[in-house]
Amino acid sequence: MLEQFLASLLVVAASEMGDKTQLLVLAFATQCPLPIVISGVILGLLTTNLMATLLGTGIGMALPVAQIKLVAGVLFLVFAGWTLWGHSGQSEEESIGKRLQSPLAIAGAFFMAELGDKTQLAALTLAARYQSFWPVWLGASAGMILAIALAIGLGYFVGRKIPENALKWLSASIFGIFGIITIITTLGGL
Repeated sequence: MLEQFLASLLVVAASEMGDKTQLLVLAFATQCPLPIVISGVILGLLTTNLMATLLGTGIGMALPVAQIKLVAGVLFLVFAGWTLWGHSGQSEEESIGKRLQSPLAIAGAFFMAELGDKTQLAALTLAARYQSFWPVWLGASAGMILAIALAIGLGYFVGRKIPENALKWLSASIFGIFGIITIITTLGGL
């Protein structure tokens, strides 16, 4: 049981380093209140790992992954637009903060970004290999929390040091790039 937990933690943490969801969380952490980012990300990653672990241990779920990925790509582009063209008359922080007041918005973005990603596939594979739900789910979730904590910390501290306009363009660029890449790779796989 400990071996399954540690293997899941290490494989998933290593898989998440430099991954798009880690960069997405970094962008959120530069713009949104820290408690909202943390709670949204934890909700998103627990849900994503739950789904992967359930699939891997044999409980079947039929998801139209291609359609979900297309929706995720469009949502990333929407986040990019929101970041660049928020409500005038408000500071960017107030504008983004109002749009993302709920951790559910961040959890949803995280969940969509993670679908079919290498970390989710790693959790699924580990669960299939070990046929053990709890150690794999907890290990994969802990591994993602470690990797994502780095992004949240970096985003929070970097967000305080970079001028607001540069941050706005950086965040919008990250969202936009992931939106375009997600849409192109999904359409290419159809």
